[in-house]
Parts: sequence; structure tokens; C-alpha cells
Amino acid sequence: MRYMDGELSPAQAAKVEEALARSTEVQRELAVFRMFHRDLTELRLHDPPPGRSAWDRIHGRLSRPMGWILMGVGAAAWTIHLFWVYLSSTAPSWEKMATSAVVIGVLVLFASVIHERYLEWQTDPYRDIER
Repeated sequence: MRYMDGELSPAQAAKVEEALARSTEVQRELAVFRMFHRDLTELRLHDPPPGRSAWDRIHGRLSRPMGWILMGVGAAAWTIHLFWVYLSSTAPSWEKMATSAVVIGVLVLFASVIHERYLEWQTDPYRDIER
């Protein structure tokens, strides 16, 4: 291989050329290696589709959990603050209960839609198919 790549010293190259002149077996092996070399240098890999490279997957695996953690911490802090404001306000209790019912209803609907989409995503036979 070093002979084909031109990496041998002149003395080593002369030895290889002597062996080539003496043996047809060595000539045959050199011809096979040259064919392999030519075929491998002409070989081109397909470019990966956009968004599907290994780095994109690694980025997704690293950034997505961090995003969920930050969102959870922020939502918890926001909820605690709203709960404190809600309890310390001077509004009548019927207004608080009506507001609570609306907020809880929206949250339950949102959670049910997310759960339904998740179950649908798990059984979707076409989720990994690209156009």
C-alpha cells in the first residue's frame, strides 16, 4: 500500500519493483490492490438528509432534557407565585373558585390532548418515514 501511495524510500521502492519483476503473483496482488484503491477512492457516501445527522441527534438528546428541566422549574416558581398571590388577594371566595375552575379545566384539557397525542405517536406506523 505504501508503494502505491508513493510513501516508500527509493531503496524500498527498488526492492518492491525487483519483487514485481520476479513474481507474477506479486504483480497480480498489486493489480488487485490498485483495483481496490481505485474503487475505494471513487466511492462516495450519500449525504445525510438535513436534520438527521449524528450531531443533530446528540444536540437533541442534550438540549431537550435541559429545556424540560428549566421549563419545569420556571413553571413551578410561577405556580407558587400565583398560588401565593391567589391566597393573599382580597377577592371574594366565589371569584377565586370560578377562576380556579376555569384554570383547572384548561389544564385538564391541555393534559388530555397531550396524552392523546403521545399515545397516537407511539402507535403511528408512519412516524419514521420521510418524504
